[in-house]
Amino acid sequence: MQKKNRKKTESLKRQKKSLDNGTSHLSKRDRRRLHLKWRLFVWRCWRQKFRFFRGQRTGSGLGFSWRSHTNNLLRYHETRQNSQVINTVWSESDSLPEEPTASTVSVSQNTSPTVTQRHSEDVTALMEAVTPLQQKDSNTWETQKARTPEDKGPLELHSSVHSSQNQNPKDAVCLKKVSSCQTDIDPDTLTRAIQDFLDSFYRRYGSFIPLRQIDILNHLKAKFNSDFSNRKTLILSAAARYQSGLTEMPVSQFQIIYKKHILTLEDLLTLADQNWLNDQVMNMYGELIMEASHHEVHFLNSFFHRQLMTKGYEGVKRWTKQVDLFSKSILLVPVHLEVHWCLVTADVASKKICLYDSQGNALQKVARNILKYLITEAKAKQQSAYESGWTVSFDEKIPQQTNENDCGVFVLEYSRCLALSRPFQFTQKDIPKIRKRIYKELCDCKLQDQD
Repeated sequence: MQKKNRKKTESLKRQKKSLDNGTSHLSKRDRRRLHLKWRLFVWRCWRQKFRFFRGQRTGSGLGFSWRSHTNNLLRYHETRQNSQVINTVWSESDSLPEEPTASTVSVSQNTSPTVTQRHSEDVTALMEAVTPLQQKDSNTWETQKARTPEDKGPLELHSSVHSSQNQNPKDAVCLKKVSSCQTDIDPDTLTRAIQDFLDSFYRRYGSFIPLRQIDILNHLKAKFNSDFSNRKTLILSAAARYQSGLTEMPVSQFQIIYKKHILTLEDLLTLADQNWLNDQVMNMYGELIMEASHHEVHFLNSFFHRQLMTKGYEGVKRWTKQVDLFSKSILLVPVHLEVHWCLVTADVASKKICLYDSQGNALQKVARNILKYLITEAKAKQQSAYESGWTVSFDEKIPQQTNENDCGVFVLEYSRCLALSRPFQFTQKDIPKIRKRIYKELCDCKLQDQD
């Protein structure tokens, strides 16, 4: 009895040890059955993935014919390639998609497309976009030969004159009527034009944040002297696909240097979406405003008010050592109140100080701080005419923000309109476009003539 219990105990110990080692306790027959089930499951998944259709039984005993199998695989790849041509279409907004989707970046789940594959897909998508204006008198046709299983090289675009003989519809993918009086545009040429434009834009601006749909269409219209508005979706889809590949290779050490200002790509990215603007963007844009107004307007540094509040007049006395504030028409003072931007202006000729706040806050104390500074500055510079007679007001009839993130953009747009003597004709809905415009203006180091 003791011997039997000892054997049972040893058996349990062996089982426990094998469990700790991860050893299976299934019998050899059960493991074989489980393995066959697994192979059957993998085969079914493979058949469903590649759309494997059973053909006619041949004398060799196989369950399918190689001709049917080859045609099915070819049909699968062609269907898959066509489905990826127009898989990403831009939204109605002007902005490009920032994060590429899996369908736009990769051809398969594990590998990313090469430049040749992406170029081939773009050419296929743009075949319909390069059709010139049709005329009723034209008798010239452009055909493209369909790719057959015997083709070993990459897919090529063929152009030929349609003969009077009847052609098999299976031998042509598309048949397009071309105007006899207008120059034909090669799809490869159009694709390269789009890619060259995006390459140049990406190198110039460091990102696609300021890119708008109309920019691409206007570039193609000016280059080819043709209107592509009827093929807008296909062109923008091809551009979005190429753009998603460029964003994977960020521009290294991108900087904008203008006078004493240096902007990095990180600074410019504050203009994306609803990010808060930083001091570097505010100050360099203020410099561009002064240049555009021929220095009749002076834009004080964004750190001016903070320094004035902490160290008083002596802390900012040297800031205007080489500038005569009272010879300017308008003084623009951006004020940063921890989590909010507002603007204080001083009309030197009328001795009027005005506060512009995009949230409607009547911050009279902020305006009076600037008033005290101007009176002290007038005494220091011996400008007795400006030592008194100043008035302080708050302008309520100005565009207001409807969120908590765009106060910096509103301050810059207020300053731009006041410096260029333009009315406040913008609202919260215009802020995304204004952000793109400010981004471009900073990179171009000058204000645009048109809004």
